[in-house]
Amino acid sequence: MPTIELDGQSLTTALVAAIASGAAVRLADRARPAMERSALGYPAVPSVLDQKRRVLLGTAVAVGEESVRRFVLDHCAGVGDALPSGQVRALLACRANVLASGHSAVRPTLVDAMCTMLNTGVVPVVPSQGSVGAAGDLAPLAHVARVLFGLGGPAQLPDGTVGPSPLAPFSPTPKEALAVINGATLTSALAAISVHRARRLLDAAVDACAMTFAVSRADARCLSNALLSARGHRGGVAVAARLRERLGAPGAAVGAPDAFSLRAAPAVLGTALDCLDWVSGTVTAELNGACDNPLWFEGEGVVEGGNFHGAPVALAMDTLRIALTQVATQSERRTFRLTASSLTQDLPSFLVEGTGLNSGFMLAQYTAASLASECKGLSHPASVDSIPTVQHHEDHVSMGPIAARLTLRVLECLADIIGIEALVAAQGLDWRLRGMRVVDGVRVDGPPAEVGPQILALHARVREVVPFWHDDQILHPALRSVGERVRSGLAADEPTPW
Repeated sequence: MPTIELDGQSLTTALVAAIASGAAVRLADRARPAMERSALGYPAVPSVLDQKRRVLLGTAVAVGEESVRRFVLDHCAGVGDALPSGQVRALLACRANVLASGHSAVRPTLVDAMCTMLNTGVVPVVPSQGSVGAAGDLAPLAHVARVLFGLGGPAQLPDGTVGPSPLAPFSPTPKEALAVINGATLTSALAAISVHRARRLLDAAVDACAMTFAVSRADARCLSNALLSARGHRGGVAVAARLRERLGAPGAAVGAPDAFSLRAAPAVLGTALDCLDWVSGTVTAELNGACDNPLWFEGEGVVEGGNFHGAPVALAMDTLRIALTQVATQSERRTFRLTASSLTQDLPSFLVEGTGLNSGFMLAQYTAASLASECKGLSHPASVDSIPTVQHHEDHVSMGPIAARLTLRVLECLADIIGIEALVAAQGLDWRLRGMRVVDGVRVDGPPAEVGPQILALHARVREVVPFWHDDQILHPALRSVGERVRSGLAADEPTPW
């Protein structure tokens, strides 16, 4: 794709995902004048900063190369596994975009250096844990600054090895050293990736649900536009419309009203969609906001505030994670229903003949149940916790990086849960499309069922990676393949990076 311009105003979650996957970046020319004015306007000697702040922020407020070096290295306090390189790329780009807003008193050359790092494929190794998301994501960003400023620290190099950066180090002013690390930008970077992935998975969740509707011969009158519009939730109306489109003409009602995992699918999936829309707006605002401190404004000078606090995105990530967990648990219930002959009425237990000798897709539902339970455990809100730091000066923190990392973990679980529903639904569709059913334990062949062309297309997408099962096979390769298909876009003609 074309080189993405960073101007502090127009970064989107989709662009962050593209950068994470390798897209090139540059500082927009239109952003340079404001950056130059703020850098010139900021006092060279930090006389505006009181003694307390000097103590709290250490030598960052002093002048001199040695004080900057100590400041950056003292904040390299991360632990845990290294972040994937794509997430670090997102972190670099998101921080560069914040600095491009023109209020951080940094020179354009600093953002140029960050863009060079991205475009040459030099990615700092950043530990995943160690930030509370309040006075910025200090520790992870300090690990970036260490490499950027030539103070040592490992980087992943273009050839896949890890070693010192081959790039010329950037020599920062004291304010530039502070500005690189003093914002909750790991939180927003991971949140942007989460939003991008969540939108794809919600689309896939609706598609898998439509397949289950077709197999279950569910009463599609629950998808009535009049019914959903009467309640007035935009997401529910949109999901019902998507399900109607996928299913084609609604079938006649069969038996008693369907279980809530079917009948209330628009309510749950629609709520998640509404939540995602709100979260996306919050994250997009944060990507283009001045998440830094102190800031410089023309005519007002240096202003101290709390723009570094990660609360807006932390709360958004916690809320999204809870919504996604509802989607996960409902999908697992639909998978359970498809594998239970007492509920499908005329399909074999676990959807493979010879139950007893064959276990069929029994263990697929086991796995979905395990993943759904894991989502529940991961959904405790990180943002409700706050542990004071820095001698109680930073007495309220957001835990935003934790909220974002947990959301990415739930998304991984959800992708496989949706994949399992799609896989099991495809097996059930094969029985319907072949006119096969089970009566009193005996297979009976009859006329094939009619399903809409979009359901057939979704079935074909699954069958491209997993064939119909006549007898038991090893489940793991099938689950992995369909999970990858969901991550790359269940209905997409061309797979796209996760």
